Amino acid sequence: MRYPPLEVVLTWPEPNYVNPENRGPALLIVNLTILPLALLCLALRLWVRVRMLKRFWWDDWLMIAATICCCGVTVAAIVASQLYGWNLHVWDLRPKEMLQGRQVSIACQTIFLFASGFGKLSILVSYLRIALVGSWFRRLAWASIALVAATIPAFLVLLWLQCRPASSYWNLFLVTRDCIPEGPPLMANTIITVLTDFIVYVLPMPIFWQLKLPLMQRISLMVVFGFGSVVVVAGCLRTYWIHYVEFETYDVTWEGFYLWIWGTVEVNLGVICGCAPVLKPLVWPSEYSTRSRSRGGYKHTSAATDDSRQWGGKKRRTPISTLVLESDEGFVPLDDLDSRIKASHSRPLGLPLQDELPRPPRSAFQPAQYNAMLFANNGDPEPGLAPAAIRKY
Repeated sequence: MRYPPLEVVLTWPEPNYVNPENRGPALLIVNLTILPLALLCLALRLWVRVRMLKRFWWDDWLMIAATICCCGVTVAAIVASQLYGWNLHVWDLRPKEMLQGRQVSIACQTIFLFASGFGKLSILVSYLRIALVGSWFRRLAWASIALVAATIPAFLVLLWLQCRPASSYWNLFLVTRDCIPEGPPLMANTIITVLTDFIVYVLPMPIFWQLKLPLMQRISLMVVFGFGSVVVVAGCLRTYWIHYVEFETYDVTWEGFYLWIWGTVEVNLGVICGCAPVLKPLVWPSEYSTRSRSRGGYKHTSAATDDSRQWGGKKRRTPISTLVLESDEGFVPLDDLDSRIKASHSRPLGLPLQDELPRPPRSAFQPAQYNAMLFANNGDPEPGLAPAAIRKY
């Protein structure tokens, strides 16, 4: 925090500790609107994954962690504005409010790092579901995961070591304060955050554009993932207000009011946008139920599989004759293999392709496109789902 020069302080009006001018309830309204939306999106995401798809993975755990941290950021912003003067002019603050306001500020910045980081890691980990081993998309996803994961401890250390001791950050009236300028680390943090947000939401676009799907379906899929661009916009606005508060004004608490708003909007939008692609079965339930009946779920099969339906109070075992073998014609029941094996070249055992997916010649399949098509049509592919016969290309 910059100390104002004497000539600036002399232009300030007399402090008003009784009935000071304030920013009103805008921050409270924004936060009490967007946080419930984020919580609702998370709840719907968990319903889809646990109850409908019956599949729960690391990206879901990371999104839960991100949402918990979002709640912390939102609560800290409300407390800071309503109790500790972050909606008042700096000259209307008592010394105790200044100290407490700075304590809430560094706590909120700490939680923000985890909220933003976990949200992006959740989205990147979900990309591993459609990225095959050895593909450029998978390598870029892992590189992005490493970058985002490294920024969390790096900026956490920078935040808490910018003052020695750390209590000097909020004790503004110490005779000697050993602190580096606060503006440059904050600007570096927010710029890198915006850049990583951009990388996360742009990364899968080339894969989606190359899908063997109708143009409108590809565009709609890219729009769903492109909805994350609003997070980038919120991050840019937060960057602007950080620059304004740190370099262009001394009325930090009054102008910093907008910084609190855009910070909470950014992390909560990250949760909403991260959950949106998973909610496809809720948007088109009839399409989901039709595919579920035609697919019977994704299961790797060896000799026999447990059927999920009940028969006479007991689980049925699917006989081996109902298993399939992949051939150039599609997938052939094993009990019909004898009559066909002479007419076609057999393939290794694999999973059946989806009924709704086109089946071009085998040479036209690209592994990354195959898994991306499954993602586009089902919304939640199994990690490493592509058949072995297709992975080799």
